[in-house]
Amino acid sequence: MTPTERKKKIIELLESKNYVEISNLSTLLKVSEMTVRRDLEKMETEGLLVRVLGGAKAIQKNIIEDTLLERASENLSAKRLIAQEAKKLIQDGDVIGFDASTSAFELSKLVKGFKNLTVVTNNLSIVLELIDSDVTVILLGGYVRANSLSTMGTSLSMYMNSININKLFISARGLTLSEGLTDSTIDEGEAKQAMINKSNQVIALVDQSKMGLVKFFQICPASELSVVITDEYKPLNSQQLLTINHLREADIEVVVAR
Repeated sequence: MTPTERKKKIIELLESKNYVEISNLSTLLKVSEMTVRRDLEKMETEGLLVRVLGGAKAIQKNIIEDTLLERASENLSAKRLIAQEAKKLIQDGDVIGFDASTSAFELSKLVKGFKNLTVVTNNLSIVLELIDSDVTVILLGGYVRANSLSTMGTSLSMYMNSININKLFISARGLTLSEGLTDSTIDEGEAKQAMINKSNQVIALVDQSKMGLVKFFQICPASELSVVITDEYKPLNSQQLLTINHLREADIEVVVAR
């Protein structure tokens, strides 16, 4: 590739992932890591990206990604109902996983009373929530995304290879039987996938507003879910009810928190 072609490809990758790693770019573009570093340095001076350790990040926020504050306040009452129901699945001595969702954050507020509990997460908000408790917290490594206060990237997947989780609690931006759990951003979705691959049970915390929706990145098929917990804080509409029925007909347990 010419320098112009490499630049165009890097921009395309940043638009979809928000973060690129030098080692991956070197393989993809078929040039040395030194050449990639020079490309990134030049693009940074042009205001196209920000270099970080091991790679580069996009400057502009992905327009499909919510701000942390917006995510935290969205359907909060429903998420708290779901968290109360999810707490019933946790036992003393469990190793549980939490993703970077605000639904998982609401559940993390309820686990401080358990004994010998270990939490594995890429969610910095959860780490801060549990830092003064008796819960053992393992923070997964990676680059930090400010919008969700979470860690992402290839190093997270590598770290997960050494960890086994009993019960993983994750959320998403959409859930259907045909497309499973789906999300709006690739790197958040990939972080969830890495945790799913090392978990015995996958418990989806999906408030009613996400039921029946499909986003562009598939996290996992519905068949990989052990339990789905949703809510009826407001009356469910026909699409939401249909999605719940489809899941149950496929022998996927669905719990509706009220």
